[in-house]
Amino acid sequence: MPEHRLLACFAHPDDEAFPVGGALAAHTRRGVDVRLLTTTLGEEGEIRQEGSATRETLGEIRKVELSCAVRALRLGSNDVWGYRDSGMQGWEANEHPRAFINASTAEVVERLVLEMRRFRPQVVLTFGPDGLYGHPDHIAISNHTTEAFGLAADPSAFPQQLSGGLEPYQPQRLFYSVRPRGFRREWAEALRGEGINWPMPSPEQELQGVPEEELHLELDVSGDGDMEAKIACILCHRTQVAPDWPYHRVPRHVTARILGREFYVRAHPTVAEGETVTGDFFQGI
Repeated sequence: MPEHRLLACFAHPDDEAFPVGGALAAHTRRGVDVRLLTTTLGEEGEIRQEGSATRETLGEIRKVELSCAVRALRLGSNDVWGYRDSGMQGWEANEHPRAFINASTAEVVERLVLEMRRFRPQVVLTFGPDGLYGHPDHIAISNHTTEAFGLAADPSAFPQQLSGGLEPYQPQRLFYSVRPRGFRREWAEALRGEGINWPMPSPEQELQGVPEEELHLELDVSGDGDMEAKIACILCHRTQVAPDWPYHRVPRHVTARILGREFYVRAHPTVAEGETVTGDFFQGI
């Protein structure tokens, strides 16, 4: 697939790891050129390993961790934008003037349209409208990417971009990374069944995710080395992985049940009744 290109648009370092790392690894293994955009440095993330960072250095440390993750997945290129992590809904960080959720919609969409016109991906990947678990930055990048996807082919949208020789361009497919409702409970029960003291989801977490009937694809990434690449990518994010990370202590089939499955919705084009969406995002292209 030397001419196949995938543009992955996410908000924080590690967004490319936990929910979609297997799919990215699978496509790079097939020869797809994958470009990753990350809009913030994840300054509001946790510091799960003592001494790995301070609140002041976390953003820069996470940028280094992201570089490691890009190598682990063998991505073709990546770029980190200069917005700030907004934190979860209701956090003080929401009010920061550089917080991603406070960025001008027109500005972010214009940058995304420029990326699509330059890179010319056939497939674009981002979070679903629910932001996976309601994170404001995840919701923002989903909304902005979806809008940009619809505008990139319109010559009246940001016409100044076209004066330098760029042309309008329409990516063919838009995929959302999602999780099925109840996934957190299944995750917790699988780990607890192996003796891991893992918390059960809160009532709020029980409601996170999309109804099963809205899923278009449950992708098995447990084979061909893709889950191993995904795990290597996750472990690059040292500040975000607790020292007692449970997947070092459970059988592989349990890890495969949790990390070896990813879930997607194809937002564009609409999935026809009876159509099967496969794990090859480029099938038929």
